[in-house]
Amino acid sequence: MSRRAISWRQLAAVGVISLLAACAQTAPNTVASNPPPVPPGPNATWYHVEFGTNSHAIDANGQRTIADVTAFLQHNPESIATIIGKTDTVGSPDYNMHLSHERADAVRDALVYNSNVAADRVETRWTGETRQHVATANDVAAASNRVVDIAIH
Repeated sequence: MSRRAISWRQLAAVGVISLLAACAQTAPNTVASNPPPVPPGPNATWYHVEFGTNSHAIDANGQRTIADVTAFLQHNPESIATIIGKTDTVGSPDYNMHLSHERADAVRDALVYNSNVAADRVETRWTGETRQHVATANDVAAASNRVVDIAIH
């Protein structure tokens, strides 16, 4: 019986050491892109919220767009909103991925917490600088790429 307890302890010790070794491996400090798994489709209604360079603050025009999205969702209770944060190429790809995530979260929060849209009707995605409206070289500021696209479907 003591032999069984020893081998169980040894096995547990090996498992703990393996787990700690796996956790000790550091992953790069990046935020992964998560574009929509399936495009919203040809019947989607699209809205766009524009942002300033290096910002995720929603301006007055963006607030009006969010009010329009809210009204559309209230009149179409079966619809959902897919929010896709994007950036231009100013800054590093890692920074832009993080910024696009912040922009998408800002729009989601405005819809869910300020406009009382049910959270299960809002899907949040971000792509950084990888899926731009207008292709540009690195470090090119392009307002049309600093957006959150909202597809209602």
